[in-house]
Amino acid sequence: MSQTPTADSVLSRYGWTAEVQSQFDSLPPGALLARVARVDRGGYLVATAGGVERCYSVGGERDQAWIDSQPVTGDWVAVRPEPGRGLVVEAVLPRRSAIKRLDPSETGEQVLVANVDTMFILHGLDRPHKVGRVERLCLITLDAGAVPVVVLTKSDLEGTDDAAIDLLEAIDEVANVVRDVDIVPVSSTSGSGIHQLAPYLLPGHTVGLVGESGAGKSTLINRLAGDEVQETGDTREGDSMGKHTTTSRHLVPLPSGAVLIDTPGLRAVSMLGDQTGLEQSYADVEDLFELCRFRDCSHGAEPGCGVKEALASGELEEARWASYQGLLREMAFEAARTDARARNAEIKQLSKRIRKSKKNLDEW
Repeated sequence: MSQTPTADSVLSRYGWTAEVQSQFDSLPPGALLARVARVDRGGYLVATAGGVERCYSVGGERDQAWIDSQPVTGDWVAVRPEPGRGLVVEAVLPRRSAIKRLDPSETGEQVLVANVDTMFILHGLDRPHKVGRVERLCLITLDAGAVPVVVLTKSDLEGTDDAAIDLLEAIDEVANVVRDVDIVPVSSTSGSGIHQLAPYLLPGHTVGLVGESGAGKSTLINRLAGDEVQETGDTREGDSMGKHTTTSRHLVPLPSGAVLIDTPGLRAVSMLGDQTGLEQSYADVEDLFELCRFRDCSHGAEPGCGVKEALASGELEEARWASYQGLLREMAFEAARTDARARNAEIKQLSKRIRKSKKNLDEW
């Protein structure tokens, strides 16, 4: 029988839930439950019942047998003491959610963080509004099975010369593109609006933060944590970009019992092939497809097209239809590019094996 962590135990402060315990109890006995607090080169920092400790991959041929995927920040894992090495990861528990993007440099997907309940998508009022970027981050979050919340930071700049966008206009623009997503304006400096984030910061909940460098992630974390747990930096004049004060993804326990996962500023946001988020965000558009006379309607020249009728009546805005089509094209492009990368990687690997075989044959 496993011992249930108390409210003030280390595991509880790092997001332990009864569901996590149930998953861990189904594994072979002898291991310890832990959560990856940070991924370092060559190892991890994990939170266990005894505290935060250094941990390593199990190594060797057992990697594929035990580890279904490379552990990332937020993963719950089973660890075991190994003589001469300390703790090693033996298994990754099933992920409740996984925030992913297309790897900018490698083939396939890149998991950024795992087991996030809510994602705060930050955008500062000190920079031009990038509604398309906010929308893509919301869709990526929905694809992962988490709840997106748009947080408009630096609201104290409203009405000053330092504000690049009007707050009310920003809220309207986001609401028009991203439907059924909460939008919360806050100021981490003055504390204005911070209380509106409380419903998402519940005990056992994990909240991720994502946004451009300089959007105010570190300052918001310090405000929520009630301490200077993150280094902050000024933004550059002219482009309002930050200095990348956050360089790794790691867990930050909060006094409320929730856990934050900070992430470095993302410079590229590519859409994956999964259309779950698109279907949720554009349900009103896809519902119109059911009104088309032909099941394979291309929404072009066909008669009886539900989309064309909605556009003509004003029920569907041209800009929203164009945005939907643009996202579909982007997903198709990224899917084709990923397939091409996979093929190139396979060809490269095959060529390497051929060269190695030829060398061995020549030596023989």
